[in-house]
Order: sequence, then C-alpha cells, then structure tokens
Amino acid sequence: MKKWRMWIVLSVICTLLSGCWSSTPIEELDMEVGVALDRADESGGEEVAKPEGGNHKKLERIISTYQFTIPQGSGGAVMKSAGNSSSIKNYYNMSETSDSIFEAIRQLSLRTRRTPIGHHLKVIVISEELARSNNLTKLIDFFTRDNDIRPSVMLFVSKGKASDVLENALPGQTPSFVLEGIFNNRDRNMGIWEPVSLAKVVGLLQGKRSFLLQNVIAFNKATKLAGAGVIKGSTGKLVGFLDESELEGMAWLTGKGIGGVLKTYDPDTNNLITYEVKSMHSKIKANVNDGQISFDVKIKSTGRYAEVFAEEPKKLHDGIVKKDNALLQKRVVEMVQTTVKKMQKELHTEAAGFGTSLHNQHPAVWRSVKDNWDETFSQIPITYEVSLNIEEYGASDTTAE
Repeated sequence: MKKWRMWIVLSVICTLLSGCWSSTPIEELDMEVGVALDRADESGGEEVAKPEGGNHKKLERIISTYQFTIPQGSGGAVMKSAGNSSSIKNYYNMSETSDSIFEAIRQLSLRTRRTPIGHHLKVIVISEELARSNNLTKLIDFFTRDNDIRPSVMLFVSKGKASDVLENALPGQTPSFVLEGIFNNRDRNMGIWEPVSLAKVVGLLQGKRSFLLQNVIAFNKATKLAGAGVIKGSTGKLVGFLDESELEGMAWLTGKGIGGVLKTYDPDTNNLITYEVKSMHSKIKANVNDGQISFDVKIKSTGRYAEVFAEEPKKLHDGIVKKDNALLQKRVVEMVQTTVKKMQKELHTEAAGFGTSLHNQHPAVWRSVKDNWDETFSQIPITYEVSLNIEEYGASDTTAE
C-alpha cells in the first residue's frame, strides 16, 4: 500500500516538473508590436467585370505593414553605418497587400519561417486616406475578433502614410514602443490626447458617437504627435483634423488635460507670459428655453508662473497677477472658441461631449434631436466662463508682495 502511494507521489512530481507541452521557442516566433494600415491604389479602376457580363465592386485593397521586435541577444539586429555614426535597429517591418487584413498576416507565412503572434501588439496606425473612405468598424474587425490580441491596443490616425510612422525612430528605439510610451507625457503637454484603445473605440463606434484619435506623423526621422483626427459618429469615418492648438482648445473645453503649458503676450509690454497647468476642470451645462438649446461652459484651472519674459525682475503684486490672469483667461477662451468653430462650421461634427450633457440633463430634448445632432449642434450658441488661479510664482525674485 505504501509503495502504491509512493508511485502516485512520484507521478505527480514528474508531471509538475515537466515543461509546457505547447511551448514554442521565442526564436521561432515573430512578436507583432505595431500595425500600419494604408490604402493601396491600383490601376484599372474599382469596377471588375464578371464572366457573365455583369459588374461587381471590388473591395478596397489595403497595405498592411507589421512591425516585429528583435529580442536583445538574438543576434538579429541590423547595423547601419553612415560615416562615423552607426545605429542599431531592434525591429523590422514586413508589408502585404490584400483586401483582407487577416489574409495579409497569413501571407507573411510565405516569406518567413517564424510564426507571427499578436499577444504583444501595442499600436495600430490608420492612414488618413483609408480612414476617410472606410468605417473604422471594418478596419479593426480582425483585431477585435482575434483572441491573441489584447483590447488595450492603442489606435492612431496618420495624416500621411501610416507605414512611414513605423519606419521612423531614434537609434535603438522601436517606433511602436515610442508611440505607446508618449502617453506617459500627458501631464507635460496638452497636445497629447487621451489614449483610445480597441476596447474603447468599439463602444464609441457601436454607439455612433463622434470622438478623437491622436494624429501621428513621421517627422525628421522620428515620430511626432500632431493634433487629432475627428471620427464622425454617424459614419464611423474620419472627417478632418484638429491641429495642435485646436487640440489644446479641446483639452480645455472638456477638462481632459492633465498638465501642460499655456502662453500669451502682454499687449502693453509684448512680454511673454507662460502658465504651467497643474489642474483643470470643465463643466458643460445644457439650457433649454422655449425649445431653444444653448450651452454654458465653465472652466477652472490652477497653476503657476513658469516663465515671465521681463527684461528686469519686478515684484508680482496683486495688480500684475490679476492682469496676467485676465490675459491668460482670454487666451483660453480664444482657443476654445476656435476649436468649437472648427467643429460647428467646418467639420459639422460634435466630439466634445455637448450631446452627452444634453442627454443627461434634458433627456426628452435629446431624443428629439439626436438623429440629426451634428447639424443641430452647428447652430447652437455657447458661452464660456474661464477662471484661472495662479497659486505659485516660482523660485525667482519676482515674487508676490
């Protein structure tokens, strides 16, 4: 009996010590970290004749560029030399053209012995041309269905070729990791919009809600965030862009900025005034009077003097602080008005949450306008109230009395 028990114990121990039966050596895998989707223009037009003489519309072909990381120590890094300088690429890209993103990734099997895996995918970049002509739901369908791909993958649009973004990085860096990491700087720059993941974008698209996707471009052999693309809820397509200043205006309008810089000039002295944002909050109030809709936006912020371009140090007495405060507040109103004007008059798309406020505060009114909300919003008056509080003055001798 004891011998029988001993064999059971030994069998269990051997089972626990054995390796994973389904494991694959890492050198046999291609780890996807980034995907870029571009439109493939082909000659011959979009119409293709059927054998029986009819016509059918050919699906749009897409160039899918996949970025794979090269594990350190694998010996696969590519060295580039230019004069006395050298750089190591710890990634490589492969592209395929197809009308199916799933087929494109499987086509890579004809070119490499390694198996692509999407467990570590970080970013998806979609080109402007492709995003303007396709509902994003179609473009991300494969990525949301694949069990290997995590819903935390971040989405971007690119005002240019998306594949160029995955080709640009400083020596020793991987573009996909750089894009993911830039969001850690949101407390330093309001030009960085909140990250939009696959999980979040699916809900926005299904709910037909307009939203922003960060725009990224290839810039001086590196990647740079440059404003945001506006996705129209009713179509799921890109309708235009907010530039960097307009995106900062959106951050103030929605209160979604974490930190950053606000600057303006004193018209009397032409001195630059720089305000470092430490916190911000925005509240949108919907008003309905005799069937007429209007909005009041109240914005509050606390911060500090970051820079005052005065030729000589001077005491920042209450009069000067109040004047600077007023100038900074005026600048915020100007930025917000510019952003709203862009949405109302040019893009005809509301992506700031005004509709959500109306829905929450006046649900019956919202139900009567929601089907044509973007056009209704373009005619709605909005007032703004901005309150900035300079709490700190820095460590220089230009202190408050």
